[in-house]
Amino acid sequence: MNGRWEAFAGQILALWRSQRSTAWPEPVARALKLRFDSGVAELAAPVPEQRSYRWIAAPLLAFALFALTAGLLANHDPRSKGYFRLFFSDPIHLKAGFATAVVVLACFQVFTAAWIFRKLPWRKPAWVNPVHRWSGRLAFACTLPVAYHCIFKLGFRDPSNRVLAHSLLGCGVYGAFAAKVTIVRLHRFPRPVLPLAGGLLFAALIAVWYTSALWLYRHDTAAAAPAKSSPIPADASPTAGAAVFKSAGCGSCHTLKAADASGQIGPNLDDARPAFETARAKVEQGGGGMPSFGGQLTPPQIRDVAAFVAKNAGSR
Repeated sequence: MNGRWEAFAGQILALWRSQRSTAWPEPVARALKLRFDSGVAELAAPVPEQRSYRWIAAPLLAFALFALTAGLLANHDPRSKGYFRLFFSDPIHLKAGFATAVVVLACFQVFTAAWIFRKLPWRKPAWVNPVHRWSGRLAFACTLPVAYHCIFKLGFRDPSNRVLAHSLLGCGVYGAFAAKVTIVRLHRFPRPVLPLAGGLLFAALIAVWYTSALWLYRHDTAAAAPAKSSPIPADASPTAGAAVFKSAGCGSCHTLKAADASGQIGPNLDDARPAFETARAKVEQGGGGMPSFGGQLTPPQIRDVAAFVAKNAGSR
């Protein structure tokens, strides 16, 4: 029965196409409407219009809101407890490791996005879209341990231009991520908007990695052999060095019982027990994840804090 009806309907439709001016008989018109109404409605449905460029205000607002929120949450002095390092040597190297993983996944995101937009010479397989989405989710998850330490433990810091740029870019990454998600969820933005948002997010991630993980790996040095004992100069004042240790925030990174410091980011000074010259060189030049304080402290201050560490490390 269904086959006969299909044949009959096809003949009627062909007749209508050949004689469009001929009016439909009412019974036939009613029958065809019942049969084909849903299909015609789908074909006649208007294509959603593209949003105007004024809608870019929405992702820009998301960027500002999330970046500012991250900055406000990080507006505190470094905290000495609550860090973790998982299988890394210390929290600083944990941050660098996860940041590097994020950059690798971001590069993969750029590659798969180019595939999705058919900018590569190969045919796009069906798995590219879901893999692109899940690699983005994994990249975001890898940022969370970094954000935890940067926002809630270390705080927004500006001891040098590099650290200031890193702090600003770190806030900007979450703003850029929120802007990109807003564009994806709202749909129908002008065609260049999504690639530009993705490119800006990628650039921010690379800049954050460049000012943190790459800098660390360039300055990272293997643990030096125990240095020979170097005497504390007569003109050095360990008492004055204790005040410098506190004012420079050394206790937020290092453990030193003599200073009531229990920082977990850098080496435990009571265990390391550095000699005077070792401590002085590290404070002045930095290295191994520690920033240089040569531009923030005067030579007498560096001498005094090194004397304080050399004299008191491991003494309790």
